[in-house]
Amino acid sequence: MQGIGRTFFASALVYGVLGMLLGLHMGISQNHGQMPTHAHIMVVGWLSFAVFGLFYAIYENTVPKLLARLHLWLAQVSFAGLVIGLWLLYSGQSQYEPFVALSSVAYAASFLVFVAVAFPILQTRSA
Repeated sequence: MQGIGRTFFASALVYGVLGMLLGLHMGISQNHGQMPTHAHIMVVGWLSFAVFGLFYAIYENTVPKLLARLHLWLAQVSFAGLVIGLWLLYSGQSQYEPFVALSSVAYAASFLVFVAVAFPILQTRSA
């Protein structure tokens, strides 16, 4: 595994560990106030990034490099913003809600870039 696929998958491993550590912290402290943050780290960070990594590991040589790089950077930056924003929001700092919204929209945009990368490959593979 190399390139963008490797970067996405390595990120997924880091996010998976961070999500588990947050889950352990919540369980030990008996404070589950960050459950939405934990869920986003595990589903978006661990699961989605792992799927992206596997996709790019298989198809990296057939995807447009510019779109793949755009997807990688937009996903990474927006996910970091989303997690930080959720942490602040669920710590009682409601003024960060617009930041969470902006990060969510940016992540949705990154996913649409992934669709633009993946959909043509799916169409050519089924023909």
